[in-house]
Amino acid sequence: MEQRDARTTAAGKPGRNLSIAPTTLLRGEPSFPSSKYYTLRYLLAATLAEGESQILFPALSEDSEALFRGCRALGAQLDWLGEPGERLQVRGVGRPRAAGAVLINVGNAGAVLRLLLGVSAWLPQVTFVTDQPQSLGRRPNRELLQALESLGVRVEAQGPEGYLPITLYGGQPHGGRVVVSGARSSQYVSALLFLAPLLAEPLTIEVVDSLTSQVMVELTLKVLRQAGIVIEHDAALRRFRVPAPQAYRAGAYVVPGDYPSAAALLAACAAMADPASELRLGRLPAGEEDGEALVAALLAMGCDLQREGETLCVRGGRPLHGLELDGSRIIDCIPVLVALACFAEGRSVFYNVENLHYKESDRINDLCAELQRAGCRVTPLPDAIVVEGQPEGVEGGVWVDGHSDHRLLQALTIVGMRSRRGLSLRGVEHIAKSFPHFFSELQRLGAVVSPALSW
Repeated sequence: MEQRDARTTAAGKPGRNLSIAPTTLLRGEPSFPSSKYYTLRYLLAATLAEGESQILFPALSEDSEALFRGCRALGAQLDWLGEPGERLQVRGVGRPRAAGAVLINVGNAGAVLRLLLGVSAWLPQVTFVTDQPQSLGRRPNRELLQALESLGVRVEAQGPEGYLPITLYGGQPHGGRVVVSGARSSQYVSALLFLAPLLAEPLTIEVVDSLTSQVMVELTLKVLRQAGIVIEHDAALRRFRVPAPQAYRAGAYVVPGDYPSAAALLAACAAMADPASELRLGRLPAGEEDGEALVAALLAMGCDLQREGETLCVRGGRPLHGLELDGSRIIDCIPVLVALACFAEGRSVFYNVENLHYKESDRINDLCAELQRAGCRVTPLPDAIVVEGQPEGVEGGVWVDGHSDHRLLQALTIVGMRSRRGLSLRGVEHIAKSFPHFFSELQRLGAVVSPALSW
């Protein structure tokens, strides 16, 4: 993997700030995004199929826009049937193709980057860039890039960890055997699984070290099966054999609601002091691995949470207690669960979460630093977060920084609503990565959110 010096600086655009006032009551039926995990995988499968596919209720966010740009760059045609967010028609291309060099701006979307890196190995030259050098620009891709090199792709990247911008010189990747570490990201494995069916030869993928966020690989396998792809694998998801060549099948896909986005609303309501607080969230089907793990975690904390078909109903004003939780299966929900645990009785430990260090921010150290500033008793560890709950609430009354991370913004908002003096939140524009209307939706449900004009 060739290296180049990276000297890109942040664009320096002014951020937006909001004041989160103390809140005791939330009520309503909130609107929240569709699953970005499913949207990404369904759209990629549709792009790699020849013919027309339709995707109902795809997620709309900055990550989605990055995905749409990427799929168009691979040769797909995307058209909305009706209003944006309702039905997306995709005319796929089969194997990605381009006449010349391709440039793709992936914004701040790490999963979009990694999955596109895999299938873009068929392009003769493709360069991935970001307009968020201080966030996605600092996330490592080394293990995936090394795996692609072993399949015959030449790679140029920034530094030994494989930072953006990244250029692939591909066109003729081959099969065989590839070894990849899953310790830092399961997205590396998913990227290879999407690429493998298009190869001329079978591919064996061996996962070494641990496999973090295994549930995301399970989701990838589910979508690939729906697209007609056959993959053999062991029970532990450490060894895969993908027969080749195979053809992706065009189809119709329905995207469910997004459990991590729902987690922020569920945790916010559970943190409320008024027992009249109640939220009902639909389009959350049972049986989803991350959804079941989230529900189990909330129930273990004592939340008043009930399921009615695809609807989850949560009520606030109930006493909460700490828990010990293996966070690897719901890694994107951990920040808001940590925020909720700040108001539970006793100690909570969220462990097996080392890869939180490698997200849009360092979601262990950055989150704990901001929570401590607000008055929470949290301790960051290399692979865990320890919380000493304060059911009486925290003081607040300070500025906190979202570190350009939508998940931190959600967690800090929950703490601000439960604090005695509220919080002033810096950089709220980054909520658009996954949940653009998060703050306006909280206002509609009863929160008091207003502009904060000074830092």
